[in-house]
Amino acid sequence: MKNFKHIFFCFLTAFLFSCSENDYSSYCPTWKGFTYKTGNYPDYEPGNPRNILLHPGDSIHITAHQKERGHLINATSYTWTIGYDTIDVKSGERVHATKSYTQRTNYDGYDDGADDPVCHMLLPANALPTEYGKPYSVSFLAKYTYSGQGVTIETGNIVDNSAYSGTITPQSGPTAGGASGTLKFSVEEK
Repeated sequence: MKNFKHIFFCFLTAFLFSCSENDYSSYCPTWKGFTYKTGNYPDYEPGNPRNILLHPGDSIHITAHQKERGHLINATSYTWTIGYDTIDVKSGERVHATKSYTQRTNYDGYDDGADDPVCHMLLPANALPTEYGKPYSVSFLAKYTYSGQGVTIETGNIVDNSAYSGTITPQSGPTAGGASGTLKFSVEEK
């Protein structure tokens, strides 16, 4: 009986120590900001991160850069939305329009799932030049479903390098999390 108690105590101790080494916490990535390139794919040209200037019909390649990767995340979606003004064909008035693109992946489930999200977008040829002091924007929305126990992230946007543009702010909860960000740009005629 004495040996049984000793063996049981050893197994219990080993189990507790092995459990304490595993991290079952789920949390979202933190972010640095965006970089972008413009031009005709594959001849993209990197642009000044602080003064994004596009022309109607330009293509833009945007990357949202993670500072620290997330942990124990399942289903993930990234939605990119570009907003611009155009002329309404019926009324002839200036109206705001948007185009969206959504990517879905499994963050931890695929080799490239945790890579920095990227998007290739085309600014429509009918986009109007921006009005003074009213830039357009590309919005970024990430949604994550956790596979572990959620940890709330208190920190906001992390932009510690002038090589990055825009802001990306993480949001987290007990079962899911995400992030939202914005990248501003101006449009002028060619």
